[in-house]
Amino acid sequence: MTKTQDRLKIRQQRTMTYFIEAANQIIKEEGIEAVTIRKTADLAGYASATLYNYFDNLTHLIFLATMNYLEEYNAALPQRLTECENSVERYMAVCKCFSEYAYEDPEIYEHLFFSHGDEKLEEYMHQYYELFPEKVILDWPEPLNKIFQINNIYSRSSMMLTDCVNDGYMTEDAAKDFNEVNMMIFKCILQDVRDDLLSKDQAIEKTMKYYRQIFEHYLKPEFTGLLDTPVCH
Repeated sequence: MTKTQDRLKIRQQRTMTYFIEAANQIIKEEGIEAVTIRKTADLAGYASATLYNYFDNLTHLIFLATMNYLEEYNAALPQRLTECENSVERYMAVCKCFSEYAYEDPEIYEHLFFSHGDEKLEEYMHQYYELFPEKVILDWPEPLNKIFQINNIYSRSSMMLTDCVNDGYMTEDAAKDFNEVNMMIFKCILQDVRDDLLSKDQAIEKTMKYYRQIFEHYLKPEFTGLLDTPVCH
């Protein structure tokens, strides 16, 4: 890359950062639904048309502006796994931690994990960490170092369940079926939280109750009761 190309890339990244910071300010002050192209461009000090030189669309902008909401979850998760004794408990601990933060900001998490095509999720995530390299976590413990390389919630869950399969707790078919049911449950409850039909605490309790009951169904018979007294919380 030439010096001219370097300067152009730096300028592009700087301008994108201005737009992202402006969108983030709007989200904090007015909510995610208040973010528009015109409002963001005005706040950043640019014409609306300029924004499209740097972002595919409004969804792309909002995704990059909301990635920072994952920081508290990312920081909290490793500690949640320290007392887990097996891959089943680790999976449930990840689910509980994710639910706690997702139900705190349901609009944000819905946008981050359910509002894009799969091919764009990875592209946008890598772009975010190029713009903000200081936010990259380099020392994830096992197995988090694997799942945090991707931003697709289905794939993250599937990778965690693969550990359960490899450890002999369930079959591959059972893991696939459970993952599909798991995601449907989470999306429905997340929507209920968004619609104020459930409080955060009610949603967490309901989510973990259903996960535990269904997980027990898909575990091999010899592991029945494994989740009756979870070690990690």
